[in-house]
Amino acid sequence: MPNTSIPATAEGLPKISRRTLLGVMAAAIPAAGVPAAVKTFDWNAFFAEATPAELASFHANALTEAMATMHPELSWRHVIDHKVQFVLVVGDERPAFPVRQEV
Repeated sequence: MPNTSIPATAEGLPKISRRTLLGVMAAAIPAAGVPAAVKTFDWNAFFAEATPAELASFHANALTEAMATMHPELSWRHVIDHKVQFVLVVGDERPAFPVRQEV
């Protein structure tokens, strides 16, 4: 029997080098980074279609964010109670150090 050597390389696979891989990646990144058409939020449609409960929640969130901007040392939250017809926006004092919980 003849002694023929069989190369142990992958002859059937395409030749991939670092340069070709970087070239493909560089070509793919700008295509993925192109933003789609920018869609702006239509506030008039939101206010026209929102329920009264959604409007109350929206305005309570806006007031909470405004108060947090004015007084960042407090932790602000809001509560809407439809049963008693009451809305509360309150700033709680933040703890001086984070409370550590045992696991």
